[in-house]
Amino acid sequence: MSEINKNWLRDVFALATNSGELVGTLPINGLTRLHGDLTDATGELNYRVLGSINSHKHSMLHIEINGSLNMVCQRCLESVVQSVKVNNMLQLVASDAELDSEEAELEAILAGDTSPEKIVGSKDFDLHGLLEDEVILGLPMVVAHEVCDEVLPMAAGQKTSPFDALVKLKK
Repeated sequence: MSEINKNWLRDVFALATNSGELVGTLPINGLTRLHGDLTDATGELNYRVLGSINSHKHSMLHIEINGSLNMVCQRCLESVVQSVKVNNMLQLVASDAELDSEEAELEAILAGDTSPEKIVGSKDFDLHGLLEDEVILGLPMVVAHEVCDEVLPMAAGQKTSPFDALVKLKK
């Protein structure tokens, strides 16, 4: 395990029990799962993680992440600045057995239950991985400009022929 990864390991239960707070910056070049969607991996996002114990004696993490990413527009394939605003509450549990089943979680969502999502915590929890997950989950399904300057021919409904390139070469 590299030194950078060790710096991201935290005892999240102690953070919650002590009402701890972690504030810092998340380097964008460290968000490896987003690299294929980024046009520029420089810069950083600001994060804040607050630990607490709620009224039901559950360990909680409040995650806030703010900033912007330079991403690929899915309509025109040019760069677009996508703002990142994450504000999420998570409940820490000690084991997989304490997690809700997928069916129970889906039923709760459909019923309008706004209870925090449960995640398995640990004494050496990968905080970087959690923050990266939250950034990814906070992005829209399709990143795009509100209005693109250039639209790809297929996006505009125009038909292209594979022979169009040959016609241009012939001229």
